[in-house]
Amino acid sequence: MKRQRKNSRKDVYQVVNERIMASLERGIIPWKQPWAVMGLPKNFHSGKVYKGINLWLLLSCGHAYPYYLTFKQAEGYGAKIRKGAKSVPVVYWNVVYRHKESGKKLSEAEARKLPKGTVDRKAFLKYYNVFNIEDIEGVKWVMPESGEKAPFQTIKACEELLGNAPDLPEIRHGEAQAYYHPAKDYINMPAKELFRSEKHYYQCLYHEVVHGTGHQKRLNRKELWGTSGKDKNSYSREELTAEMGASYLSNLCCIWEKDQQENSSAYIKHWLGQLKNDKRLLVEAAGKAQKAVDYLTGKMA
Repeated sequence: MKRQRKNSRKDVYQVVNERIMASLERGIIPWKQPWAVMGLPKNFHSGKVYKGINLWLLLSCGHAYPYYLTFKQAEGYGAKIRKGAKSVPVVYWNVVYRHKESGKKLSEAEARKLPKGTVDRKAFLKYYNVFNIEDIEGVKWVMPESGEKAPFQTIKACEELLGNAPDLPEIRHGEAQAYYHPAKDYINMPAKELFRSEKHYYQCLYHEVVHGTGHQKRLNRKELWGTSGKDKNSYSREELTAEMGASYLSNLCCIWEKDQQENSSAYIKHWLGQLKNDKRLLVEAAGKAQKAVDYLTGKMA
């Protein structure tokens, strides 16, 4: 692996912005993610929790286990990075101290001993890369204790709705991301145990189930099926439809709670920002969401 080259402040800001924006474009709002019960992202070796923008950068990745290591730290465990694994940038400030008269570089301890006004202090924003523990091979990892969590309990009303819905896509519990795959017609969900509660799980699942109603063999929504995936306008419309439909279904099953309402509001607000000049958007999205709900509950006219 090549050593990380030096970066200007502009470069680092760009790295951070591109990472967060890419997550938002995929519909991931990192500070509203309803899973990852193992706690906040932290360095596996030191146990320290990442803070500031690093917290949001790592939360947006959708990893099941919130533990990360640098390349060198992984080597220290005798491990190696999985081929094809993608690193995540972690931002930090590098401070340089110099004596004003001589220009001599000083350590922080040396700088603190000198009188005020005799030391120049300059801070440079830099970053290094970390890898999630799942992308590091060659070691059998023993995860830190994360506290006891009660076993997942299904909610009868939610399961009955899913059981009675016609022709649902296959629901898989694989990688720690929630999405619907239109071409292969299946839904992927994080493991149930990773969610903060059963209600959060079903709310998230309903969002993907509503996406599934847009398949050609169901309601054939052009926003889902009839675009190349690069049309942000159509993608935004589909996301609004899915989130509004999920809200309807959650209300039907009486699992709607205050924090879920806040999550949904933040999600909808983001996509409205993509289409703020479209006056018909909310009315049309609400109508399509209602049609999806009617399809799932057997109330299609």
